[in-house]
Amino acid sequence: MSSSIVRGKYLVTKVIDSEKSQIIPDGALYQEDGEIIAVGSYSNIKAAHNPDQEIGSDSHLIIPGLVNAHHHIGLTPFQLGIPDMALEPWITARYGMRNVDPYLDTLYCAIQMIESGITTVMHNHGAGGTTNAADQVELGKQVLKGYEESGMRTAFSFMFRDQNNLVYQEDSDFITSLPSELGARAKKQVTPRPPSSAEYFDVFTELHQSFSNNNRINIFLAPGNVQWCSDEFFQAAKEYATRYKTGMHIHLQESVYQKIYGLRTWNKTPLAHLEDLGVLGPELSCAHGVWLNDSDIEILSRTGTIICHNASSNLRLKSGVAPLNRLVEMGVTVGIGIDEAGINDDNDMLQEMRLVQKIHRLPGVMAPSPTSHQILQMSTVNGAKATLFNSQVGTLEPGKRADIALINLRGITEPYLHPANNIIDSLVYRGRASDVDTVIVDGEVLMENKAMTKVNKNDVWTALKEHMNTPLTERERARAQLGRDLLPYVNNFYAQWNIQADRPFYSYNDMK
Repeated sequence: MSSSIVRGKYLVTKVIDSEKSQIIPDGALYQEDGEIIAVGSYSNIKAAHNPDQEIGSDSHLIIPGLVNAHHHIGLTPFQLGIPDMALEPWITARYGMRNVDPYLDTLYCAIQMIESGITTVMHNHGAGGTTNAADQVELGKQVLKGYEESGMRTAFSFMFRDQNNLVYQEDSDFITSLPSELGARAKKQVTPRPPSSAEYFDVFTELHQSFSNNNRINIFLAPGNVQWCSDEFFQAAKEYATRYKTGMHIHLQESVYQKIYGLRTWNKTPLAHLEDLGVLGPELSCAHGVWLNDSDIEILSRTGTIICHNASSNLRLKSGVAPLNRLVEMGVTVGIGIDEAGINDDNDMLQEMRLVQKIHRLPGVMAPSPTSHQILQMSTVNGAKATLFNSQVGTLEPGKRADIALINLRGITEPYLHPANNIIDSLVYRGRASDVDTVIVDGEVLMENKAMTKVNKNDVWTALKEHMNTPLTERERARAQLGRDLLPYVNNFYAQWNIQADRPFYSYNDMK
């Protein structure tokens, strides 16, 4: 049996409401084999327990481990040669991304996340060019091997698409509109699809069974988005999620074009269509939700469906600003995700939290804005709900698992910080990944005094650099050229859409 006391100048056990968190000054917790046994003042915990080790000091802030509620890969698209642009042409440009070893990429990503205090991630993986179920199972195992070795807690899924692969239109119709030679190349890109829906569910079943005894891994289902999946697939995925008591994770109304697609196709928003299909509920988490209307938000609130907010990604890909304040007002559960590329390409969750708070501060003395306590709730409890780890993590209370981040207060408080400032405000206003000192998952120390304990960061960086320092393959060059050649036609396709928006939730500048 391994045990430890984790102590700090402040111990944040949980968020109570929008204006208050439960904070124990000079607090500590005692854990055995990853389970939190007791929480209280350091003096009382120290007197009552004899641990194997003691972690932390009176210079630390102790918080629940942070949850990245929507993520994809390690090396970002920009690092792999894809500049920021609007979402739809960016998806096309991604054909030119370099291939990356999934195991090394996951370790690289996990190290960065751990360094920023993230203990749990919702990892939504693309098909990776695989064309059969066996290859996809192996790909999934390589990604999960990286997370297992890092020690992180992970909700993993493969994204599935069975229609509209090139633009938001039937593939054959768009290909027919292209010059014949380009159309032939585009058809080759679409034809070797990832596994069929039946094979997809076989992959899910095998991964679910393979990791069923690992309490740090949940295997999810992931219809890519409403315009990318048939109604039949959504309903089948819902049935599998119910049967296996797991979750579904999708993209939803990320761009205005996705909302328009729903209005054109069903005369209602994509979310309203999903309600018709009967797939909504607390086991479904939806990334982005930028283009939600009041009716959508009422549906989310009524069904308990979760939104994962991705502020950096939405800004970088010209998608807009999600109606966070209205979502919160209506009681919708909202998590926060980095979506593979934060504002600095560095997976700094504390910086993402700060961006989320600041971008939703509306003009006006009495205008609503998220409090620091709400931001922390989104980054812990709400993210835990999205990943279905909420019975285990999200708060630091007896019976929960010991997933903990220790923040060195010096970077936040020095050279001066007024003693009356609330410590949660101080964390969200001033905290950075560089302030994260130690990270624990299930009572196991993953990083101590800023040094990784389970993986060698230098070895991972060296191996990844060597792996990427190789010539482009013929397939990589062909995909990149296809992306470049398709871009003008993709841009022209969406240029024909009327994106006149209704009155927005936000009015940053409303000059006449």
